[in-house]
Amino acid sequence: MFGNRLRELRKERGWTLEQAGAKIGLRKSSYASYESKYRKPTMERLNQLSNLYGVSVDYILGLTDERNGTSDRNIRTVFEKEGLHWDGIPLQEDVLLKILDVLKEASVIEKLDKEG
Repeated sequence: MFGNRLRELRKERGWTLEQAGAKIGLRKSSYASYESKYRKPTMERLNQLSNLYGVSVDYILGLTDERNGTSDRNIRTVFEKEGLHWDGIPLQEDVLLKILDVLKEASVIEKLDKEG
């Protein structure tokens, strides 16, 4: 999937393989090997590609179809989505509930501070 996404993003900008590679310090052949899926980019390189194209790493990897991560800024909605993970490890429901408790507590504290 990542090869197709990289090709799509590069072509949208009208860049050649050589131009795209040069922007992140790669030779044409090295960049082309990512698009052909002959080589997998390192995490560091994925971050560079993400910054270059202004999309999330998850989008490049095909984990989401949303280019810039979640378009919903309401964290409650984000937590209601299935398949949340941290560094590739799926978050269990009990962990998500603990995180939500912390966020609720932080929200209450922030409200008290504003009322102050």
